[in-house]
Amino acid sequence: MTRIESKIRYGVALAIGLAFIASGARAQDELKRQAAAASASIRATIRADGSYQIALRGVDWRLEGKLPAAAATIRRSRGKDQVGEYQSISAAYLNGGRNAEIRVYQNVPGVLLEDMYVSAGANENPFPTFAALPPDLMKFSYQRKEFGDYEFGALGTEGPWSLFDKDGHVLLISPADHFQVSHMDESDEGTAESRIVPSIQTLPGGFSHGTLIVWGTGMNRTFETWGNALLALGGKERPANDANVLLAKFGYWTDRGAFYYYHFDERLGYAGTLLALRDEFQKLGLPLGYMQLDSWWYPKGDDDRWNSGGSTLAYGEDTYRADKELFPNGLAAFHQALGLPMVTHARWVSTSSPYRKQYKMSGNVVIDPAFWNSTADYLADAGVVTYEQDWLNENAQPEMNLSDPQAFLGDMSEAMGDKNITIQYCMPLPSDYMASTLYRNVQTTRVSDDRFERERWDSFLYDSRLASAVGLWPWTDVFFSGELPNLIISTLSAGPVGVGDALGGTNARNIAAVVRRDMVIVKPDTPLLPIDAMYAADATDPGKPMVAMATTAFGSDTVRYVFAYPRHREDQTVTVPLSELSVSGPVFAYDWMKHAGTLVPSGGNLAMKFDHGWDYQILSPVNRKGLALVGDTANFVAMGKKRIAAVDDRGTLTATIRFAPGEDTVPISGYAADRPKVKTAKGSANNFAYDSQTRMFELNVSPGKSGEAVLRISAR
Repeated sequence: MTRIESKIRYGVALAIGLAFIASGARAQDELKRQAAAASASIRATIRADGSYQIALRGVDWRLEGKLPAAAATIRRSRGKDQVGEYQSISAAYLNGGRNAEIRVYQNVPGVLLEDMYVSAGANENPFPTFAALPPDLMKFSYQRKEFGDYEFGALGTEGPWSLFDKDGHVLLISPADHFQVSHMDESDEGTAESRIVPSIQTLPGGFSHGTLIVWGTGMNRTFETWGNALLALGGKERPANDANVLLAKFGYWTDRGAFYYYHFDERLGYAGTLLALRDEFQKLGLPLGYMQLDSWWYPKGDDDRWNSGGSTLAYGEDTYRADKELFPNGLAAFHQALGLPMVTHARWVSTSSPYRKQYKMSGNVVIDPAFWNSTADYLADAGVVTYEQDWLNENAQPEMNLSDPQAFLGDMSEAMGDKNITIQYCMPLPSDYMASTLYRNVQTTRVSDDRFERERWDSFLYDSRLASAVGLWPWTDVFFSGELPNLIISTLSAGPVGVGDALGGTNARNIAAVVRRDMVIVKPDTPLLPIDAMYAADATDPGKPMVAMATTAFGSDTVRYVFAYPRHREDQTVTVPLSELSVSGPVFAYDWMKHAGTLVPSGGNLAMKFDHGWDYQILSPVNRKGLALVGDTANFVAMGKKRIAAVDDRGTLTATIRFAPGEDTVPISGYAADRPKVKTAKGSANNFAYDSQTRMFELNVSPGKSGEAVLRISAR
């Protein structure tokens, strides 16, 4: 049963229950003139006059409002939903036609506000409507633009809203359901409301709309708490960062910005050019994991041609099948020749497409399960593993009503899921990010504009915060393998990594720093995101150097990957207190470009120099014996779990090292205050060296029969 279905059933049951209450059978608790629900972090109240309040403990922040009529009854109860246990208070009003409920979660610092239409009624007087938001707070949100662009100092109409102070306290407010037809607004008078879009004039009986409010300390932690709650409500688990081939392996892309976007070698044809690329990567010892086909692969527009261009509605899909000029034998035949999984791009439906007569349409997209089932069958037969739905912000939109948006994304997800095809959203609105929490096979999303480059870095990092919170792995979009910082950022994203090189233009050395020999990406556990301090900095004094961080966790120890760059040319360095990186002890800071490191004591500062226009350092925790493992420094993510599977620090520093098939040796580096002892429990090690000045050690490690090695490092 979906959450919406369960809410409708709940609404029917509530309507019956409220009718019974109205007949005079009231519980003792319902006779009170007010009721309260509380947790360790939040207290909520509803009074008989219809006024309600949510107060946050630890800060003087309150959200207050008033129902359009007095409460006929007030109830208090306890329960448990997908988020967890809660205390609940609710009020019936307008002759029992509406019900307002506030659930205060006991183990999550948040509340869920439900606006229930017990009987059909006008879409007006939404709950909640707050008289004012907490004053004098900084604002951060995402706008109703392509890729859900971030913005400081404003609150977007789709959410989530983030309000925060200089001490790191954060309040997040967003819709909890019906994301694509939800609307949030802060008026010029200061009132704030969360509702269904006003263009939908009436709402049916049994309908309810939820608003989620979460608060905490630290922007990143609070976003994670909020996202976990939305995922729980949607019944979706976070996909692993290697959940599918798109996430696990290095690939090739042909989208805008790639060398072969609507362009190919005339001697080879489009298919022949792509086959030649596959062969070239193979000869370089870099066998591709998959290949992406962008919008050029299917016919478009009035003339039904692959190269019909433009972004107007006429240039959408004519039919979502391989163009016969490019693939005369069809997509499945090309896949058989290619021998690689494929990712295929999709647009909206052209105004002249036969689909408009064949299938049920809404706006410029199909909402007919027959279309989606047919499309999924076709793609699966052709070896497609990921379907990329583009233009979600504009052309590929259904009509704004209570059913079509969910039918569009839901039918797409169900049909593709039945064929084990994952989905990537492209040009998503904030509502699309949040709606993805309903669909288990939506696992990746584009978060910045076409062709990844320096001017996209800020938007990529801030928009990745939204994507990661709701369980999506961010994709940078295409670039070339010779662009080292773009390749580092993409790898640190923990999402897909791929390039769009020309034949003869691949930098094999750079790509080798991304992957193992089997082209499995060595990546962090968490994506590269702005550190908490950046939010207050950019809200009050934008332009300071950006500092972003990704992490890999081994039990209670965390390795941090810190990438920084200036936003003004005159900035040559940035000093980052370890406390701003959530580091409590000493670390060894390894500069990947210089292949050298520095011990940073507990409570110290990380110094980053922009010698290359940016800086990248790996921070490994130093244990009480003065030891730190830096890992395989041939990789950007030296301590990624595809290489360093586990680290156990109980006196002796023990590391389990993974190898790809055919890898016979891996270089491992670390820090030791004094020359350490090194042994292997599995596999073997040789060429050990220790530099008493830099205090770094290096050695080569080889796998045992199990295909892995176990290295033990101890102080003398």
